[in-house]
Amino acid sequence: MSTPVELQGPVEFPEPDRWSWPAAAARAKSVVRLGAFVAMLAAKRHVRSRLHVRPLVAELFLTDNCNLKCVSCACWREQTRGELTTDEWRDVLDQLADLRFVKLNFTGGEALVRRDAGEVISYARSLGFQNLHLNTNGLQLNRRRLAEVLGAGVRSFNISVDGANASVHDAIRGRSGSFDAAIGAVRLLAEHRDRYGLNVRMNFTVLAGNVEEIPAVARLARDLEVTLSLNLGTDRTFLFRHEDVGQLLDVDGDALRASLRELERMVREDPRGLPSRATLRYIPSHFGLAADSFIPCAESQLKLMIRSTGEIGGCWGHDSTMNVRDHSIRSIVDSAEYRAEHERLFRKDCVRCGSNYALNVKVDRVTRVPYGR
Repeated sequence: MSTPVELQGPVEFPEPDRWSWPAAAARAKSVVRLGAFVAMLAAKRHVRSRLHVRPLVAELFLTDNCNLKCVSCACWREQTRGELTTDEWRDVLDQLADLRFVKLNFTGGEALVRRDAGEVISYARSLGFQNLHLNTNGLQLNRRRLAEVLGAGVRSFNISVDGANASVHDAIRGRSGSFDAAIGAVRLLAEHRDRYGLNVRMNFTVLAGNVEEIPAVARLARDLEVTLSLNLGTDRTFLFRHEDVGQLLDVDGDALRASLRELERMVREDPRGLPSRATLRYIPSHFGLAADSFIPCAESQLKLMIRSTGEIGGCWGHDSTMNVRDHSIRSIVDSAEYRAEHERLFRKDCVRCGSNYALNVKVDRVTRVPYGR
């Protein structure tokens, strides 16, 4: 069985969050700061290209190790050792709180293979972080583990689903039973969604072998009443660089366009929970099937990536040269090297990975002006 066996005894879930002025004020401040962030990106795009825009969201790779063997990923192909300890992650979180980050994304590898994942996330909540997110493949997200991460403060989840059925998903994920485990996790989250106000999203990675699955996966997301996000396969970012991954990106243009046309038809009928039409129209250019129009990379400015062994950078395709074990996060973010690198990344003088293209498309639309870039 791919789904972990439940321990004996009842599972006690935490009490739902109660409304409070401090929590409401913290959320309001986050919205204001995100608005200011977008305004600064507009200024950086049109007025002052060297403007320093500090990141607001931290992508925390608790581990690079994983319990799956996805053909589209490289992290499982060798064991990562020397990862940050629980105390080192606590120190990272202290620094992020001091820098007033507004959101923390806990990811991997598979974050839940770390036994202390709940402890680390709970410590973040104790520091006042209100917006905590978890990426998972769902294999270990049984009722007991869900109760733990809900108690730690997580209210937003991404579950990876790479096909509308077990034969496609399991072939990509490299483990029999992984589809049933992922869908079981989605259903479990949906069961608790209203009580805890959860944001549940299904992540589908577009590859040559599953491009025709896109409409069926959209219908599956609709049936499960969760949001669908389309990730774009790549071999250009640090977790996915491998020659075998590159062979999966030769997407058939006719099949992709047909799938996107059907999905766009679904969006026109009812856009709830589906990618926007603007983001769908970007996808062919990622696979070299359409002209690549210039869209600045907001993702590289918004996110700070902290890898499991302490390397730090602001982009999925960025090869970091500094480590939190050697430097404070503040000194890294304010360094001349970081600022110069992120000026370059913003204008996409980079590997063009396609990461979080949906954010880039959205920010492009609100920061664009009629007379130039």
